[in-house]
Amino acid sequence: MIIYDIIIIGAGTAGLACAITAAERGRKVLIIEKTKRIGGTLHISAGHTSGGGSRMQQKQGIDDSPQNHFDDVMRINKGSADAWMIKMATDEAPHTLNWLDDLGMEWAENSPAFVYGHVPYLTPRTHFGNVMGGSAIFKVLEPVFNQYVENGQIELRLNHKLIDLIVENQCVIGVVASDLSEPVTTDLSVSTKQFYAKNTVLMTGGYAANPKMFAGKHPNKSRLISTAAPTSQGEGITIAEQHGAVFHNAEKALSTNGGIELDPLSNRTDFWQIWAQVSNTVTRRAYELYVDDNGNRFMNEDETNPDVREHIVEKLLNRRFWVIFDEKTRKNVPFLFFWIKPEQFLEETKKEKAMWQADSLSVLAQKTGLPQKTFLETVERYNSLVYNQHDPDFGRTFLANTLVQPPFYAVLTYAINLISFGGLKVNENLEVLHHNGQPIKGLYAAGEILGAGATSGNAFCGGMLITPALSFGRILGRMV
Repeated sequence: MIIYDIIIIGAGTAGLACAITAAERGRKVLIIEKTKRIGGTLHISAGHTSGGGSRMQQKQGIDDSPQNHFDDVMRINKGSADAWMIKMATDEAPHTLNWLDDLGMEWAENSPAFVYGHVPYLTPRTHFGNVMGGSAIFKVLEPVFNQYVENGQIELRLNHKLIDLIVENQCVIGVVASDLSEPVTTDLSVSTKQFYAKNTVLMTGGYAANPKMFAGKHPNKSRLISTAAPTSQGEGITIAEQHGAVFHNAEKALSTNGGIELDPLSNRTDFWQIWAQVSNTVTRRAYELYVDDNGNRFMNEDETNPDVREHIVEKLLNRRFWVIFDEKTRKNVPFLFFWIKPEQFLEETKKEKAMWQADSLSVLAQKTGLPQKTFLETVERYNSLVYNQHDPDFGRTFLANTLVQPPFYAVLTYAINLISFGGLKVNENLEVLHHNGQPIKGLYAAGEILGAGATSGNAFCGGMLITPALSFGRILGRMV
């Protein structure tokens, strides 16, 4: 029987960093991945990392430090994160970024920089590659990982799904996994395999693509609208909970604005296919009117603080709102969407699934199902505010165009989930904690399985999911 030094469940951001680091130390590593490829969410992530005092900052003359980074993260999340974990992550962050640099990471010319998709840092410390998304990180990790696989220090099992933990004398000594490439059988003894190790690390990611689990963990929220990887099903959390692990931080959950559900009731959006620019008003001002499902305005559409915008929408019925504009606005302002062209938008309005157009506001209300009387009163009130360039209702100072020129348009946007905020509770050694307050021996966790609530709190803090995943993966690779 082979006994590995470490079994890693999940070949994503944290798993790759952990496996590489452990292999560097001569450890015998088994990594189990349920899909057909390594990389996890690096294939769909925006790829933002953050750190204070990195080599890249120093090259640009940016004065920064891990303490400044820590203070800034806690400022953004208003002290709602797990402070000890933030400190651990920010202390390690510059070393992790320098490690990527040593591996040949190709940084964008304007990196590090201020990034305004969420509340920006006070210092330019968001780092990103010269190609869009997490692929820049994957590009440098993949060849190093593959080299250790080729020389036998890392054994990779693709298409293997975690089924259970093997526990003996209250200590995790291995895992049970199912080979998804084999024919399905009712005989579990045939379709599953057992693997043993001195240490087991859960790096299976979050649950942001699992509507049933999301509803169970967040019973007071509307249905899940996800742009997360379909593989983000949370099975690692569920299995750990079955062995007494603590799940926490679900109450910190927050969503990102701008999702478009092209296929109604599919629970899916795709950031890389279409996205409405309503998450902030630094990169694009708000030229439109926003209304809720009752046809009422509910916020200052040009609010500059993304965190304020996110929390307002989070409280709306169904966590969604309608973006309303007319033909003059469509033709004369910066385009509302990422990734699609204006002519594609017009084609989508003909489908009347997520976008609509009509020759009158009354017909637009009928098509969308917005309460006609309230909606028309809202538009009339809004037009008077624009005409007078004064908004005593919500304090909007940038009032663009009146809604008077047909056709009129409506776009239904959702607050969506790319990441999950709840996760397993761990101690400062990243050991998974039992309900009795003690660590579950032999079981560790890192990456999104810990939840964004631990490393970002009730907010979005730039780079505070990928960077801690890499950093904690490296820490475990050095430690276990």
